[in-house]
Amino acid sequence: FPVPFFLDILTNLQVGPLHKATIEKHGKDWTKPGNIVGNGAYVMTEWTPNSKVVLTKSPNYWDADNVKIEKVTYTAVEGQDAELKMWESGEIDATHELPAGQYKRLAQQYPKETLLADNLGIRYYSLNNKDPLFKDVRMRKALNMVIDRDVMAEKVTADDQKPIYSIVTRGVSGADTAQPDWVQWPMEKRVEEAKKLMAEAGVKPGTKMKFAYNTSEYHKKMAIFAQSEWKTKLGLETEMEAMEFKVLIKKREDMDYQIARNGWLADYNDASTFLTLLECNSAQNYHGYCNKEAQKLIDEGNQSTDPARRKELLSQANKLMMEDYPVIPLLQYTRTRMVKSWVQGFSSDNVMDRYRTKDLSLAAH
Repeated sequence: FPVPFFLDILTNLQVGPLHKATIEKHGKDWTKPGNIVGNGAYVMTEWTPNSKVVLTKSPNYWDADNVKIEKVTYTAVEGQDAELKMWESGEIDATHELPAGQYKRLAQQYPKETLLADNLGIRYYSLNNKDPLFKDVRMRKALNMVIDRDVMAEKVTADDQKPIYSIVTRGVSGADTAQPDWVQWPMEKRVEEAKKLMAEAGVKPGTKMKFAYNTSEYHKKMAIFAQSEWKTKLGLETEMEAMEFKVLIKKREDMDYQIARNGWLADYNDASTFLTLLECNSAQNYHGYCNKEAQKLIDEGNQSTDPARRKELLSQANKLMMEDYPVIPLLQYTRTRMVKSWVQGFSSDNVMDRYRTKDLSLAAH
């Protein structure tokens, strides 16, 4: 079918060219310094696992004259708190992400070095739609309704993320986001309706649920907030299960969970990168969910060569799927990071949050 976002796909690192002869010669060691052959602006000269990767400017790069930074070190850091301390002590020039709740303080303390950019990404919770507790759409809707995303954004993560109620984010090409009517209701009315839906689904207060999330203070704070919302508003008991990220991924893939922390950053700027998370036969749909009517709209949209018609159909599909509440959308990603004043080239308009060191430069300092 037509792929109007094909050029965006080519910007993904997964379609970068690899040097076949090097891989055949060195096998699994082809990525080590001295072995690896690439076509980028830098050459890897040092790699210390779990510590750092050092790159130096390649004299063979086609645009070497415009590469301003001679050497870059990528440092492996365990957690955002440690990363922030390294930045404040001057060990690193830029962070990847800030700890939850720190953005406002840092923006006041370092107004010229705090970067905030909207991202095409979503924080959400996966629901196992085949689990007996979540087979009924009314129960899934109830869980969605009582989480106050405004409080989560303002008080819990506190990094200027925006509440979202759709798997498709705002600002992405190819489809509109969706928002249910109850978003405008007072929370009291939302809770009253959620209790009614839960009762109709045959779920009683005191019912226990299991919530799996990967070990991180950021995700823990969000999970504890959701746990509290479900407890205080619906009387549900949530057992928290913290685990390594790779263990969480396996649980999701095996559908060995009830509720699981999840998130998705766009691989390319098109709504299909989000819709695939819920499509019927998608390898990335770990929710046991399928809406055949929505899938038909997606398939029809992807066959269309008319961008306006395609967007209309994919938007309809997104709305239909969100009315099934197969997941719990929470917040649209922002990227908050600290960048030293002498590092130039970062932007608040980079919605894909992709930066190449060759496009950065260092001012005198």
